[in-house]
Amino acid sequence: MRGSTSKLEQALKDLIEAYSELDTELTVKLEDDEEAYASSMLESLETSIESALEDQDMETKSFANLLSYFSDALEQLDPVAFDEEGESDDEEEEYEDDEDDDVDYDEDEEDEEDEDED
Repeated sequence: MRGSTSKLEQALKDLIEAYSELDTELTVKLEDDEEAYASSMLESLETSIESALEDQDMETKSFANLLSYFSDALEQLDPVAFDEEGESDDEEEEYEDDEDDDVDYDEDEEDEEDEDED
């Protein structure tokens, strides 16, 4: 298992390095055009993924599972990275408190029916 882990670590290092190089190239080439940057990044990743999946004879579903494991592992390492932008724990608690204030419309309807009968 150690051999597989070392191989995976090296592959991740290579992936991060390649991504950083692509990020730099696109940033220099497209400057402040965020839409063009996102489009170019997506296109490059899509092409690379498709090529790698074909070379490895891997199904997209299997690759999606792999990415899901990566996402779960990353979230274990840094849960804050997965928080919504600008959302704090206080805001989450405030939202949860607001749920208690929901009106139960069924009770209101029963009350109205009782009043109609009188």
